[in-house]
Amino acid sequence: MTYITDTIVGRFAYTSVAIHTFGVVLLAGTVIQTLRSWYRLRHVPGPFLASFSSAWMLRRSLSGRFHEHLREVGDTYGTLVRVGPNDLVASDPETLRRMSAVRSPYTKGTFYETGRITPGEDTIVSLRDEARHKALRSKMGPAFNGRENEGFSFGAGIDSQVCQLVNLIDSKYLSQPGQHRPVQFFEKISFFALDAISDISFGQAFGYLTADKDLYRSTTRLAQTWPLSLMLPRDGDQTGFGRLMGLVDSIIDKRLAPGAEPQKDMMQAFINSGMSRSELTQQVFVQIIAGSISTTTAICMTLLCLLTTPSAYAALIAEIDRATSTTTTTTTTTTANSRESPLDAGSPASIIITNTKARALPYLQAVIREGLRFYPPVIGLGSKQVPPGGDTIKGIYIPEGTQVGMNIFGLMRSRAIWGDDVDVFRPERWIEAEAAVQQGGDDAVARRLQEMNGAVELVFGHGKYVCLGKGVAMMELGKVLFELLARYHFSIINKESPIKASSAIFWAAKDLWLHIGPRRAR
Repeated sequence: MTYITDTIVGRFAYTSVAIHTFGVVLLAGTVIQTLRSWYRLRHVPGPFLASFSSAWMLRRSLSGRFHEHLREVGDTYGTLVRVGPNDLVASDPETLRRMSAVRSPYTKGTFYETGRITPGEDTIVSLRDEARHKALRSKMGPAFNGRENEGFSFGAGIDSQVCQLVNLIDSKYLSQPGQHRPVQFFEKISFFALDAISDISFGQAFGYLTADKDLYRSTTRLAQTWPLSLMLPRDGDQTGFGRLMGLVDSIIDKRLAPGAEPQKDMMQAFINSGMSRSELTQQVFVQIIAGSISTTTAICMTLLCLLTTPSAYAALIAEIDRATSTTTTTTTTTTANSRESPLDAGSPASIIITNTKARALPYLQAVIREGLRFYPPVIGLGSKQVPPGGDTIKGIYIPEGTQVGMNIFGLMRSRAIWGDDVDVFRPERWIEAEAAVQQGGDDAVARRLQEMNGAVELVFGHGKYVCLGKGVAMMELGKVLFELLARYHFSIINKESPIKASSAIFWAAKDLWLHIGPRRAR
């Protein structure tokens, strides 16, 4: 009996020692790994927790105030800040442009892998292989610059959906004396953005504006889940975005079927360029998601800035009124209860302002640029990977493999670039800078304007990673803001809390309740 007891005790003691030893080894390995992570970027300033743990970044990205945290670290630590064991953020425009330059040795970082729409299949966003990324962009480029598919233009699809948006407001949401009709404006603009991008992409709108409801439940809330690929729906789903994916798949099948008649839309341009079935599907999906989210944010946040800055609102209205007084196009005002619209009387192209005319309105363009500066639609980092051999950024050596993200919000609120009134929405900063250059200002004045323009352009990326849809977005902003402000007077209903917005990679917003009243017919 004593022998058995001694044996059991001995084995137990041996097991305990083994477990203890394993724990010590595991702990030692963790400590060594942590020290290595800390050591390789120890010379880059940043929050202490971020130097050895991803918890700092995770907690702040889930806070809903990610943009504020990024600005804070930039203000505190400078233009290059450590925000994770292997992660930095930069807010210096020269650095950001250099990383994304066409011949830059930097590549997309691991951040982009979360941009897949369906598991295992890459989009233009998630594709990290440089050669494949370049090849795919070359296939997509002609569709975005108009050199392919004669007769296709973004303007026609955008004009059509601006008309649908105006029809919706006229028929259901135009308040009259004694008749108050509040509108959740963020929702309606998201409907416009989804219909516009679908009209441009494959020649037919999804129909959100016509139905005035979220036809595919959860579509308009994608900003809260993408890019988080594991949380996204699948095309076999019966509801939500998965159902919409199924619809897009069926459209693509018809377009690729033998004998299918070529169309005048972006999808046809993609087909003509030789894109595969998988490439075609993934790029249409990413256009729908990224294109609609960023457009909705830019339009709504810019209008919100105008409504909370009466002087800017009045100045833009004055410019719009001067522009519309020169046009010969006239329409008649419709009643609030009518389902008809003056827009039904003519083609969208004959009614909606052209892109050329919108771009020629200096204050409108200043408002658009200032809106993009004040609330850049994409907050997320878009990290690039330091090439083999490392690099030196602002005099600091950065080892290869380090992820360097864009602190775009910090850049857009940099006093060094924008001045002490950086937190003021002031379109006049652009007008004043351009006027100074035109009046023969010195080189410093010209450099300042160039620096401002260069900084705000980074909202769309740069070089080999610049957003292909930039032209579409700028056209939508010009047309929508002009046409809505020409026709209607807007006011905020809840002035103390006009909108509920949170930020992570994109902005997620709701409850932008507005009162829309008639100004005059267009």
